[in-house]
Amino acid sequence: MIEDELIKIWQSSSNQERIKFEKSKLMIELQSSLNRLHKWWNYLELSESILAVFGVLVSIFLLFKIPFILTKMAIALIMICAVYLIIKYQRIKKFKHSDLEENYLNYLKKNKEYLLVQKKFLKTYFYWGILPVFPIMILFNISIWNKIPENFIIGLIFINIATIGIGVYGYFTNKKRVKKEITPRISRVNELINKLEQ
Repeated sequence: MIEDELIKIWQSSSNQERIKFEKSKLMIELQSSLNRLHKWWNYLELSESILAVFGVLVSIFLLFKIPFILTKMAIALIMICAVYLIIKYQRIKKFKHSDLEENYLNYLKKNKEYLLVQKKFLKTYFYWGILPVFPIMILFNISIWNKIPENFIIGLIFINIATIGIGVYGYFTNKKRVKKEITPRISRVNELINKLEQ
């Protein structure tokens, strides 16, 4: 009964009203989609920042406990990488929009800019997430290879394999996230911006 009445109202409405309805429907869908993505991003930012702070604290402890010079250098470099990661996340926060924009079109444009910054950040994971870590890992291995007991070598090999696995997993996860989550939302934002500008 109600559906029939809605269909009659829809059919009797003018094209201009239909277009307004389609725009508002697109706005609601896009807003919901963007809210889910922003929640995921906040979770990612928080968890990575907590891990980086934890890594710095553990590194400070190890810096004073481990006597080998090259190992201390590797640990100091890990600390620098962790601080750099925190700074990168803070720079991305600058592009985050506020919900109180003067109009919806500006809100969408700022959202698009924020999504593009996130996309670039995730696409460049190789340069800030993998490339700096592997030379540090090699330096660490060289520094302790002849100085640890033979029964710890298996553990060291496991740590290296796990580090490589985490790096590869992060690379492909970020690539997938950009392809399936961020790029489609950028397209939807562009579509809505184009409709609003007409």
